[in-house]
Amino acid sequence: MLDTDLLIAFLRGDGRAAAFIESVWSRGDEPVTTAVNIYELYVGALRRGGRHVHAVRELERLLPVLVLDARAARLAAEVGTGLRRRGEGIDIRDLLIASIALVNSCSVATCNTRHFRRVEALAVEKWC
Repeated sequence: MLDTDLLIAFLRGDGRAAAFIESVWSRGDEPVTTAVNIYELYVGALRRGGRHVHAVRELERLLPVLVLDARAARLAAEVGTGLRRRGEGIDIRDLLIASIALVNSCSVATCNTRHFRRVEALAVEKWC
């Protein structure tokens, strides 16, 4: 599952991001993202306008987008409660992304490993 930082880098023409996405394909996996990541991309694109919004629309069209369903929402609540009890809470968006990835048996490819590694059983790949 491709996190927002990876997708932003890809949209900006970062060769490392493109190479990482290619490596996902070459190992037989399908690159996917989540509706939460698409939300984050649109927030940034709408601030910039024009071609940025078009680029996000194209990315959304090309990538399968995993959604937040009831199972992922319940898991996010459970995981978030546990993390907060330990004093290790993470941003709600990262929590939702992690939960969507978990219920879909995906790893998360990100540079933001510090937060995602707090989520037990979540496979995290550092792409940068």
